[in-house]
Amino acid sequence: MAVARAAGVSASTVSNAFNRPERLSPELRERVLRAAAELGYGGPDPVARSLRSGRAGAIGVVFRKPLAEAFEDPATAQLLGGISDATDREQLAIVLVPGLPDEAPSVAPAVRNAAVDGLIVYSVPGDDPLVAATLQRRVPTVIVDSPATGDLPAGAEVDFVGIDDRAASESAVRHLLELGHRRLAILSLGLSAGAHPGPAGADVQAQATASVPKARLEGCARAVAAAGLEWAGIPVEQSPSNSVESGRARAHALLERAPGVTALFAFSDPLALGAQLAARERGLSVPGDLSIVGFDDTSEELTSVHQPLREKGRLAAERLLAPGSSPGGLLPTRLVVRGSSAPPR
Repeated sequence: MAVARAAGVSASTVSNAFNRPERLSPELRERVLRAAAELGYGGPDPVARSLRSGRAGAIGVVFRKPLAEAFEDPATAQLLGGISDATDREQLAIVLVPGLPDEAPSVAPAVRNAAVDGLIVYSVPGDDPLVAATLQRRVPTVIVDSPATGDLPAGAEVDFVGIDDRAASESAVRHLLELGHRRLAILSLGLSAGAHPGPAGADVQAQATASVPKARLEGCARAVAAAGLEWAGIPVEQSPSNSVESGRARAHALLERAPGVTALFAFSDPLALGAQLAARERGLSVPGDLSIVGFDDTSEELTSVHQPLREKGRLAAERLLAPGSSPGGLLPTRLVVRGSSAPPR
């Protein structure tokens, strides 16, 4: 076997490097994977190994988050509904490939061993091992949201479906500024694969590798600068977990260190709903004492940025199954104003 010869190891060691990495030292596995990459070998083909036809009849959807968390996210549910709109017509199955953030060495085999004809990567930071593992599969791939094309390695041949996150976030912050708010705060999604909950100062923001929150912060900063305010004075809190409970905990921490805030922009509706709970637990009325804006338009309680989530999923699947069949370009967004935002008192 060419990889075994190039790395100076046995064929079984090569197999372990791809399928049972825990049996090898990190240094040995890295040597084998480097040799494989130089030879253009992405690992054993699970489709060819298990199906005579060489077709799995399925596409895979790669998540950063565990499936239990993904199922609780209404935005993810809408996206999967859109993917199903396309795959149902073709009588194809959907294989869900979850990320395991606390067990990084084990995620690559999950992608490599998925018996699929193509992959959709959904909002994964560019430095996550899932991205490298996906690209090594050398199957048709479409990325939704992140990593953006500019955040991929040179030469990566993948399609992309997404929105203009900068413009969308700029519209949300501009709405709060036009209402008269000047004491703003941002509740961000995790800015990198290894993000930790807590304050995200200038150094953390500068090292961001997650395309979506990175672009949204840039949009927020653009709106703040246009209003003549200093971006450095806007507190940013990051929440790697996109859940109501995490939003509640991080909003409490944010409001504790920035008690004068009158408006908060959260990068997802679950985080915004958690912030709403935290505000009320602190005796603050929404929107009287604290205006809150979310993102995704999945809750009728919130002022929120609407994005066509189901359409995004459908387009991603269609472009995976028939490249060039659907128009390119970014999908439109709009701000939907409801009762969670109002002028400051």
